[in-house]
Amino acid sequence: KDIKPMSLHFDRVGDMPNHEAELKLEWNQAFADGDPVKVGEDMLIFRPQFTIKVSCSDELIFEHVSKIILAFQILDAIAYSELWADEEVKRAFMESQIRKTMWPFIREYVHDGMSRLALNPVPLPWILP
Repeated sequence: KDIKPMSLHFDRVGDMPNHEAELKLEWNQAFADGDPVKVGEDMLIFRPQFTIKVSCSDELIFEHVSKIILAFQILDAIAYSELWADEEVKRAFMESQIRKTMWPFIREYVHDGMSRLALNPVPLPWILP
């Protein structure tokens, strides 16, 4: 139903290498305690935090942290209750579906943050597995 960035933060910690070098990308997705929060009978709220780090030779170059609010509308309360009771379904949704939903935004945030900090943007994968 809605995607609201609540905090977008990026830091330039170092410089890109002047020579051809292998960059290391680290990615993490974490949820706030109690996620998801059910609001009324038909709304689920998730509050994930995404962290991306770019480093070279174990030296951090760039770090991005974003906090997002995702609102999902429940269209079929009975089906939702049955499916959400299954821990595997819940885990798959939180680990995979939210990541796939948010990845295009995260890619853009990282590209924008690196550009704003005068770093050559690192092309992140189009789709995460």
